[in-house]
Amino acid sequence: FDFAIMKMSVVSEEFRRRYLQEPGHEGVFEGRAVVFDGSEDYHKRINDPELGIDERTILVIRGAGPIGWPGSAEVVNMQPPDALLKRGIRSLPTIGDGRQSGTADSPSILNASPESAAGGGLAWLRTGDIIRIDFNQGRCDMLVEEAEIARRKGDGIPAVPPDATPWQRIYRRSVTQLSDGAVLDGAEQFRNIAATPPRHNH
Repeated sequence: FDFAIMKMSVVSEEFRRRYLQEPGHEGVFEGRAVVFDGSEDYHKRINDPELGIDERTILVIRGAGPIGWPGSAEVVNMQPPDALLKRGIRSLPTIGDGRQSGTADSPSILNASPESAAGGGLAWLRTGDIIRIDFNQGRCDMLVEEAEIARRKGDGIPAVPPDATPWQRIYRRSVTQLSDGAVLDGAEQFRNIAATPPRHNH
């Protein structure tokens, strides 16, 4: 992705000790991705032991952006599986193309744009891929060969729920990415609209 917001206010000292203080690699860490397609998938599978989620896992949720949800959902606030919570691990790094509650306490990269449904980088990420996050440079990279990414692109963008209403279809065709405000394309032409009340229709 080209744009995202990193939520730094919840990066605790414990998180820094666990991830960001490796000698010679301060401020940089690598983790194994576990990818969920929407919040339903997350809730269904987060406690699946086959995923092998541990303290070096980065939880990723996609399909949560303006087009994918649609409307951009507040679902990036993912908790670790119960097995880790019982061990006292209260949070894992998370990445998503949706939004997050201001009260969520998981250190997160959110609002990733372009979103998965628009062909952004999260669309080509797979569970098991290694992600490198560099706090010093403000970078997030998946360590996957370009040839492999090209092969995955041949599989197409991950599916999103179908339009449920005609308004959703219109919205999806016209909405911009979160990096541009997730507004309807061309909306910037209409400012101070309250200055001219709409015509009465009775």
